Amino acid sequence: MFSLDDIVSSSTIRTRRRHSIPSRSGRYLRSEPRQQNNKDRLIAPVATVRSALVRSALTGQTPHLELGDLQYKICQRQGQSLIVFVVDASESMATGARQRMIAARGAIVGLLVGAYQRRDQVALIAFRGERAELLLPPTDSIVLARERLRHLVIGGATPFSGGLQRAQHLIESSQRRDPALLPMLVVVSDGEANVPLTAGADVLDELWQTAAKLAAMEIRSVIVDTSSAVGGSSTLQRLAEQLGGVYQWARDLHPYRLYSMIRALE
Repeated sequence: MFSLDDIVSSSTIRTRRRHSIPSRSGRYLRSEPRQQNNKDRLIAPVATVRSALVRSALTGQTPHLELGDLQYKICQRQGQSLIVFVVDASESMATGARQRMIAARGAIVGLLVGAYQRRDQVALIAFRGERAELLLPPTDSIVLARERLRHLVIGGATPFSGGLQRAQHLIESSQRRDPALLPMLVVVSDGEANVPLTAGADVLDELWQTAAKLAAMEIRSVIVDTSSAVGGSSTLQRLAEQLGGVYQWARDLHPYRLYSMIRALE
């Protein structure tokens, strides 16, 4: 167990606007006539009265409201992101795991500082030993993130598939609560995997099967390779290809570098 003191300065953060999601609330863009699919939207009073006046003028009738005059608001709100970190916290010699966890913690704090107005969320799953653990559930709280990530345990075996599966379930449950959520998966690992989900199963076969389920969800992803292998990890390169994501080889990983990668890809 160790203490992490790296904090990303808020002066390095820039906020970005996200694409808009149709909504009952948010910025009022325009109005449209009554339709089957907009009955649950809010009525636009000014546009409705204008429609009635125009109709009455064209027909020569005394101004009055009819059902066909109803106009409904079209509003949009900014889509929120959920960035799920899946970090390899296992290693026989814990230097690499320590570096990965420090980078993840710093990037998480930096993203939360920059996303304060957008209320984007981050989550952290660490895999080590025999299982993957949700260290930080989806949150937009900098205080909670710092508290939860103050002390982290590293070392042990590498249940890589378990980490990806935990991320898959987390993203699925989060999207059920908010279908407009924009998930992004960030995997930080050296590419080793030696603990299967099912005893006796082939570790890599399980990894590709889990990756295929994530790929079907069509989410944004970035695979950060911290291995020392010449040319990087072939396992992580294949994983990035299967997910349709971005592969980054970063042997010398630090918080701001990881943070910058993610912001560039958002």
